[in-house]
Amino acid sequence: KPVVVQIDITPDSAVMWNGERLANREALEAKLAAAGKSDPQPELHIKPNKDATYAPVAMVLAESQRLGLTKLGIVGSEQFLQ
Repeated sequence: KPVVVQIDITPDSAVMWNGERLANREALEAKLAAAGKSDPQPELHIKPNKDATYAPVAMVLAESQRLGLTKLGIVGSEQFLQ
């Protein structure tokens, strides 16, 4: 069973890593870098709140790609369907 990391983007656009609020971009980069070195790499499940801005979502996606993480996806999109 794959290891899953839940990355939530809150309504105020904060980034949460498995429920832990990350203080800044550097904290996110450190978590992603460590995850990228794991074998096997975890799956990143990115779940933006419908009220969050797109910027932190784009940052998480870009940093994940830059650091070599390949197993990621956006989850929770059903909240956008109304």
